[in-house]
Amino acid sequence: MVLSHFGALVLFSFLVSVVFAVLSKRTLREQLIYGAKVFAAFVGIAVLLGWIMLPFA
Repeated sequence: MVLSHFGALVLFSFLVSVVFAVLSKRTLREQLIYGAKVFAAFVGIAVLLGWIMLPFA
């Protein structure tokens, strides 16, 4: 199976956000909310930086 760059970004973001949520929050509800926020931040910031760097490629 070959992953695209975006697929690898989503997979990495998901795994890291799960670990961060489990390590930092106590209840399942808090973990889900925090994990979703961290995942969205990872993907959103990476896409934004990609668009910013596009003219320099």
